[in-house]
Amino acid sequence: MMKVKLFFFVIWEILFLVACQENTKKDNEPLIPEDVVPDKLTIEPESIDLKVGESCQLVVKLNGTPLEGNEVQWTSNSSLLDVDDNGKVTAVDYDEFISGLNIKATVKGGQLFAICRVSVHQLYNYKLRLILKDKGRSEYSLSEPERFLSSRAIERRHKQDIDIDDLDLPISKNYLAQIEEIGGTIIAQSKWLKTVCVQCPDEDLIDKYKELPFVEDVIKVWRGKDREQNQDNYEAYPLYIKNIQDYSFENYAEAWENIALHKGQLLHERGFRGEGIDIAVIDAGFINLPQNSVLNNIRIKGARSFIYEDTNPYNTDEHGIGVVACMATDRSGCYVGTAPDAAYWLLRSEDVISGDYPVEEDYWVAAMEYADSVGVDLVNTSLSYIEYEWPFTSYKYEDMDGRTAMPTRAANIAVDKGIFVVCCAGNGGSWVGTPADSPNVLTVGAVTASGNIGSFTAYGMTVDGRMKPDVMSLGSGVSTIDVNGNVVIKSGTSYASPILCGLVACLWQAYPELTNKQLLDILKRSSDRYVDPALPYGYGICDMEKAFYLAEEM
Repeated sequence: MMKVKLFFFVIWEILFLVACQENTKKDNEPLIPEDVVPDKLTIEPESIDLKVGESCQLVVKLNGTPLEGNEVQWTSNSSLLDVDDNGKVTAVDYDEFISGLNIKATVKGGQLFAICRVSVHQLYNYKLRLILKDKGRSEYSLSEPERFLSSRAIERRHKQDIDIDDLDLPISKNYLAQIEEIGGTIIAQSKWLKTVCVQCPDEDLIDKYKELPFVEDVIKVWRGKDREQNQDNYEAYPLYIKNIQDYSFENYAEAWENIALHKGQLLHERGFRGEGIDIAVIDAGFINLPQNSVLNNIRIKGARSFIYEDTNPYNTDEHGIGVVACMATDRSGCYVGTAPDAAYWLLRSEDVISGDYPVEEDYWVAAMEYADSVGVDLVNTSLSYIEYEWPFTSYKYEDMDGRTAMPTRAANIAVDKGIFVVCCAGNGGSWVGTPADSPNVLTVGAVTASGNIGSFTAYGMTVDGRMKPDVMSLGSGVSTIDVNGNVVIKSGTSYASPILCGLVACLWQAYPELTNKQLLDILKRSSDRYVDPALPYGYGICDMEKAFYLAEEM
């Protein structure tokens, strides 16, 4: 019996060993016969660089043989790329924060795929600020100022004993010609600050501009996609009809609180409503103002846009409507502004379509210099510059020292040329922006009708230790006029500034022999906190009756 069991055991061992050898042989055999090559899917080119709007035809090959479009499924991993059924890929947009773009080609129901990596670049247009070492040899002479300044501008200087000097001379035409010869288009320039702003399609021109012997530096102040220029024609001279007879609450109607806070009606009662005073309003836009049923009798001497792409001041943005209305409206029984008899220059410096870029400072300075050249007496600017779109550098608190920022420097010069500049403090923040930080402009914050601070008013100490804003006016719950000619309630230092600016015009009409700097001092001294100024009010609320008598004493 034992022999039988041993026999079967030996037989089982032999069979087991044979089975193991067979399995080992199968494990070692290749899955695919050596004479069969796996399918290989490739895409050509494997990577591409495209500028927005450019296209490239991709080709997919299976084992080296090109495939037809209907054999391939094409997909893009981003909306920035478009690919059609035949593998034509197009860069449709650009986002510098998105990377890893690719086009995927898939065949055989997803079993095989190939990837083409794509880089997209945006072709930008640039606006560049050229800072000049000097203005070059002028074609004009200081002995003939009438060739580059209006008679009113010359008269304002003479009246305040201000010399006409080299700052008044334009930049050399030869310099401008050399700049244009390199390429690009001159879109703004400043004779005061020795700058020229050009629009060009190629940032490589920067090095060429720097090679000019009179160029000190070149700064990018805008980049973006090119857009069509708007060269609309417009009229800037609505009829003017004086229609107010007395100065009661009923005449001012909804505008009563605007003026009563400062006792400004007392100037009107004495016959001082701004007549003979020219006010420039530098703002974002004055959409359809000539067609506004309430504002179409304003005395407008001129209107202009300084935006390269849009020369019409009347075709966009309503901000300037509400600002001008606070001063210029003259509709008895509906709304009467603080300077209804003054004449106005409406100057647009904001490119609201592009966004916030430093080039707006170039436009603002150009508008200020234009206002000077046509001979305005006052400028109201309800604008503030602090923050800009990436990648441009925004201002820091340390820049607000009254002499660094471009608009501030221009505002300082404008005051030296005899202009009275009124500026809003801005809304929000623990410090004011430019040009509000200027020591020479009247920076206005906002209060309620009861004299309490407007919660949004920007205020603070400047780097060099001055309080801003200087004074206060109604800016919280202000009555003004909208684009449809309706009386509306708005809030912002943008409205506090023109309310007071109009009253300054009336006071200057009453005492035309005063200089702008004397007038600034009088307004501060007339304010209810002059003896003990403190933030956020500064010197407080101006009292125009007190200011009237202070001016009389001088």
